[in-house]
Amino acid sequence: MPTESAQPRTQTAPGPLHGVRVLEFSALIAGPSCARFLADHGAEVIKVERFPGGDISRHSFSTENPERGAMFLQHNAGKRSVCIDLKQAEGVELALALVRESDVVIEAFTPGVMDRLGLGYDALRRAKPSIIVCSISGFGQTGPNATRPGYAHVSHAMSGWLALQFLHRTPPERPRGPGIAIGDTTAGLTAFGAVCAALFNRERTGAGEHIDISLFDALFCSNDFTYQAALNADPDNIQVWYHPVHATRDGYVTANVGPDMRAWQSVCKAMDREDLLEDPRFDTQQHVNDNSHAAAELVSDWLATLTSKEAQSILDAHHVPCAPVLTVDQAVRQPQVIERELTVSVDDPVLGEMRTMNSAFRYAHSTVGVSGPAPRLGEHNDAVLTEVLGYDEQAINILHEQGVLQRRGR
Repeated sequence: MPTESAQPRTQTAPGPLHGVRVLEFSALIAGPSCARFLADHGAEVIKVERFPGGDISRHSFSTENPERGAMFLQHNAGKRSVCIDLKQAEGVELALALVRESDVVIEAFTPGVMDRLGLGYDALRRAKPSIIVCSISGFGQTGPNATRPGYAHVSHAMSGWLALQFLHRTPPERPRGPGIAIGDTTAGLTAFGAVCAALFNRERTGAGEHIDISLFDALFCSNDFTYQAALNADPDNIQVWYHPVHATRDGYVTANVGPDMRAWQSVCKAMDREDLLEDPRFDTQQHVNDNSHAAAELVSDWLATLTSKEAQSILDAHHVPCAPVLTVDQAVRQPQVIERELTVSVDDPVLGEMRTMNSAFRYAHSTVGVSGPAPRLGEHNDAVLTEVLGYDEQAINILHEQGVLQRRGR
């Protein structure tokens, strides 16, 4: 079994996106996570960072190591970094030159910003007609909220996601922010799928594409069924299914009481309470549904007498889906994570050997995963201009002297 010192997986075959070049103009999570998925699949991702300080996430949640914030390290592993001043005409021309040599552009600005920089879709399409541009924003390129800045907490609130978590409970609870930017990560994954579809379509037709992804849309459309039901229901009778979490003697477990009769029968057997199957409150599917709170209380009272380990052992033996509620520290070090190589070691240019998040994707005939650490700011300025654009040392030196490029890789 792999140990925690496992290195990034050696490519047994090129990644599915090997040979695809991506130019990324984004920061924080949504855009970078999309580009990170593409990099994990073998694409060459060139991250064009904000001049002069780079992606703001470099400095997020990091006080000891400047520019190596955890957010940046996770969502930018395996990329190349160039730092170009896009407010200079020479910087814009340099970016357009890179577009001509790329297949995909990821941008995550508020609508209108790229146009003002001279890098809007029309300009990019003129530079390369077959370019695939994926625009990621808070609310999309159209609609009454299009020009509003978009962040995860805004999408959580306006998509109804926070209301689902708290306001529809009995009794309602005060909404509070989650511990994950689910709006960002959902948008990044949605954008990744859209880019792959556009690349496939271009293989067949030769046509480029402009993809419009928003945090709001992605989170709104990821709802399982409550919104579908609400579209055709009485607004005062919206039903939300909350997966139950029960306290044990030493923690918490999640275990299903239903929603079907077979699951309830299994729970009763696990509790050694098959007599409940004859109870008029629980003897049919409809009766269990009508008395679901009472059923859940019975399960909770039983689980409160057990440790989490005991509860999982008994419920597993009776095929009742269940799991302990793990802390973050427990989650990242559990055997399932190690066996699946969901975290690996990389040699960071500043921090040395360190653990980093790996890819969740698995394929039988090509290996996908993190290919290296996140880059230093402007680390690949010279290399990208030389390898991609054919610039010589003198031309690169001029750009540095003009302040078009920030820092040399070192």
